[in-house]
Amino acid sequence: MLIFKESILILRQIRIYKKMKETPYQLSYYTIFSDSVNSKKDSVLFSTRSSESFLVSRKIRRLLEENEIDHLPDRIKKTLIDKKVLVKADENELLTIAKENQEASTEKNTVLYEVIQPSANCQLGCDYCGQDHRKVNISSKLYHKIVERIRAKAAKKKYQKLSIGWFGGEPLMSLRQIRELTAHFQALAREFGMEYGAKIVTNGLSLKEAIFLELVKDLKVDEIEITLDGTATFHDHRRHLKNGGKSFEIIFNNLLTIVNRPDFEELGCSLSVRCNVDKRNWEGVSPLIQHLAAHGLHKKLAYFYPIGVYSWGGNEAHKKSLTKEEFAAQEIDWLIEMIEAGFSPQILPNRQKQVCIVVSDSSEMYDAYGNIFNCTEVSYTDHYKDTAFVLGNLHKDHQDFSANRPLSDWNQTILTDRFPCHTCKMLPVCGGGCPKAWYEDMRACPSAKFNIKERLALAYVASMVEDKSFFSNLENIEEEVTPEMS
Repeated sequence: MLIFKESILILRQIRIYKKMKETPYQLSYYTIFSDSVNSKKDSVLFSTRSSESFLVSRKIRRLLEENEIDHLPDRIKKTLIDKKVLVKADENELLTIAKENQEASTEKNTVLYEVIQPSANCQLGCDYCGQDHRKVNISSKLYHKIVERIRAKAAKKKYQKLSIGWFGGEPLMSLRQIRELTAHFQALAREFGMEYGAKIVTNGLSLKEAIFLELVKDLKVDEIEITLDGTATFHDHRRHLKNGGKSFEIIFNNLLTIVNRPDFEELGCSLSVRCNVDKRNWEGVSPLIQHLAAHGLHKKLAYFYPIGVYSWGGNEAHKKSLTKEEFAAQEIDWLIEMIEAGFSPQILPNRQKQVCIVVSDSSEMYDAYGNIFNCTEVSYTDHYKDTAFVLGNLHKDHQDFSANRPLSDWNQTILTDRFPCHTCKMLPVCGGGCPKAWYEDMRACPSAKFNIKERLALAYVASMVEDKSFFSNLENIEEEVTPEMS
């Protein structure tokens, strides 16, 4: 019986190799080579379709770039096919990517993700914020209508998890509403046999230790993101209280108290810090990295990342930002500094199949006024009032599901030449970026597009420093390459 099974496996392998030889393959369009990274002139090969990276010799790189695929050993060829480095010559890769992205956002999506903005208020007066803050919290009259709208979605399709995103304004200014709504959401999840989880984006001012524990233990929040725009000198100049008061020390002390709890890791909450960057505070990123590391946060945070400030609600904040190219250049320095300080930053981007909730056939956002959106960046501003971005209002039509969802055809749009995404090798790892930004005539490209070669080289160096295998190793196959190609 064992011999029979082994024979079957051998026959199957022969069929695979035979089929590979019969079907012409070529180097995927969605691959990027770094420059030489060492004295042997090796380079890093990155597949944006699979987010896999390989350290390859000059010989292997030449075979791939010159399409001498048949000179590669079958074992290596199969690996590269599995990792989407080699693809069938007749495949329309752009169409495949768009189809995979669409499926991930619709029929293959197993998480029902809903966004709630329980408060239109915020304690901060950030000058780059485009929201109109008012002392309005979501009313208890809307609870039932939100729950019934989500219940209708859960009844139409089998989901494995109900996930809630709490956003603002500042969501913690509506802690009572979060408590009460969470009870309804947890009951709904149990009713349909779904897991339940939540995340919250907060300015951190109200994130006291007791509130943190309640969020994690009772309200099942497993992801928390706060914002620090540099050290106090930079942060307090832009993220100050509405009365002009400082906020950095309050937020930072809240953060320290939480991460220094002896049971912090056991609580299982992912805590991260974002830094909004423009021309006025980019010099504050490096000091913040050092400040976080000096207090041991490089070992506690799930991640830290800087991001460029962009226009919100038509406020043209992007005009004060670094250009995409300028930001990308600085970002490499920040990544190096993070590695040297002991952080473990994500150097190479992952495949992103769902760019945002705008492409989802189910996810929506609800604000404190009862408005319904399928985009998280159009609320609390008159800029999008009475536009198609407002799908409806819970007070009037909480069970009316509009078929007109702006930008929901994004995965079809990227197949056209309307935007440059259809020719970009980075498309698989960014999904095209923010659709709304493109339609508002702003580049939505990720910073990695402008520094990917440097990232690849940095990933190689980081793998050497950390003494761990970062790449699938293709260095040791020289002897397997067809002799005449030597």
